[in-house]
Amino acid sequence: MFRKFLLYSILNLLLLSILGCGSDSSQITNSITLPTDMLLTLYCENAGIYPEKCILDDPDNPYRMVNITETNKWDLHTAAPSAKARFYLWATALAHTPTGENQYYVASSLHQLYSDGTSTNAKAQAKRAYRSVLDNFYDSLTYWEASWLPGSPTPVYAVPLKDLTGMRMYDPTPDGLTSLYSDRYNALNDLAIWGYSYNSTLNPITNTGTLSK
Repeated sequence: MFRKFLLYSILNLLLLSILGCGSDSSQITNSITLPTDMLLTLYCENAGIYPEKCILDDPDNPYRMVNITETNKWDLHTAAPSAKARFYLWATALAHTPTGENQYYVASSLHQLYSDGTSTNAKAQAKRAYRSVLDNFYDSLTYWEASWLPGSPTPVYAVPLKDLTGMRMYDPTPDGLTSLYSDRYNALNDLAIWGYSYNSTLNPITNTGTLSK
């Protein structure tokens, strides 16, 4: 319990310092309360889906006034206490900086939120967010640390987000997530309708031409 309290305290201090950047931080008197529940109410239909930016107007979004950057987003991600908080974090990052990485982690957070609490909103929005990765950021990459390799700083390698999306759609169980589909072949069907093909043996996903946009 002390460790969790300490983590939350550090996060609040970090958020306050970010909010205070470029302004008189003495004017900030209240810390930011981050959600830990598993219910999701969407402020607008496309919340968290590029190019919609309504997340910045959502009063339930604790990060809407936070200066999230491509550097501090990882610290905020680590410190976030729930998948719901991470959804708001990554959706805010996406609204400010539209990248495939930010869109993918919106989808991942929604997927985790559905896995944690079976939120039907999170389930449907996760599918839409994964599709947005493919439709809008098909060639985007994320970078993972190669902790088994020597070197300082730790070497990193690029991972295609389209392939991670295919894996998460087809079979997310290795990542400890609940499937978004009752049958993995339903995921392949959705991908085909969207215009993509996923090879479950080799793991790459390819663009075959959309049947439905």
